[in-house]
Amino acid sequence: MPQATRRARESGVNDEIALRIASYRPRNVESTNWSAIQPFVLDCAVRLPLNGWASTIRVLRVLAQLAAWAAGEGLPLDPEVVLDPDTVERFTEVGANDDRSRATYRSVLRRVGPLLTERAPWEPKPMAVARRQVALPYSARELDQLRLDVGRQATQARLRAARALVALGLGAGLDGRWVTRVGARDVARRGGVVVVRVGEPSPRAVPVLGSWENEILELAGTAGDQFLVGGRSTSRNRASALAASLVVPPGHPRLSASRLRSTWLLWHLNAGTRLPELAAAAGLKGATVLSDLLALVTSMPEAESDFMLREASR
Repeated sequence: MPQATRRARESGVNDEIALRIASYRPRNVESTNWSAIQPFVLDCAVRLPLNGWASTIRVLRVLAQLAAWAAGEGLPLDPEVVLDPDTVERFTEVGANDDRSRATYRSVLRRVGPLLTERAPWEPKPMAVARRQVALPYSARELDQLRLDVGRQATQARLRAARALVALGLGAGLDGRWVTRVGARDVARRGGVVVVRVGEPSPRAVPVLGSWENEILELAGTAGDQFLVGGRSTSRNRASALAASLVVPPGHPRLSASRLRSTWLLWHLNAGTRLPELAAAAGLKGATVLSDLLALVTSMPEAESDFMLREASR
């Protein structure tokens, strides 16, 4: 029985996987090179908690690429050396520089490295951090209070800032990353729709909700060479600073760009806006963030829901 097969079985790998490991031959490593690195690769593989051939072959391929590169660099085929964090990083940055899969190589090696070494300085995995949740949307009552408070600002500068923050937040879902950097030239018509163009991060043109088009057009028409919120500051904290400067009666909600954005997102979810289009308009790379709002979406009557689900193929 081949040594690799025996080691695999002793490690608890099932017979089929053990035989496949023992007979593995990488396509992109020359046979002479493979003969030199095979014992290292197979020995590493059988020491891992492998589940199924798909994950096993992925690990074998990456280990073969790493070992072939390490041998070419004159490194001893010792797991403590080859799977040292610095070696792994140098391999992915230099040895696999032209390979489109190098991010996968790095991920696999960072996962198996700590399992195959004892002295290599792999840091313990950081504690899991809870995924950031979206801000709580405003209720209908809070929005009524917010609109009243916007009109009660004592100075024209505060009034303009409050109007723009609310209009761009509720009308286009812009939060502190974009809301204070929208100028008159960023507001335009596309067909029969008013859009707001924003830059980094996630450059895009956001269609404005119809109920907010006139407000945003009026703000753009009177902005001159300033931003719609007033002034020309590009400070990253401008939105929070403007919101903090607004006068709000005790017991009324503070103006928050992130809560305005969440309210805009919830309105779209309630209206049935498709997730791909909503994610694109919101500057999201996926729809994961929206899952935090699903519990707040108004339930659809069962008969209407049944009909919609039944007719989805049309």
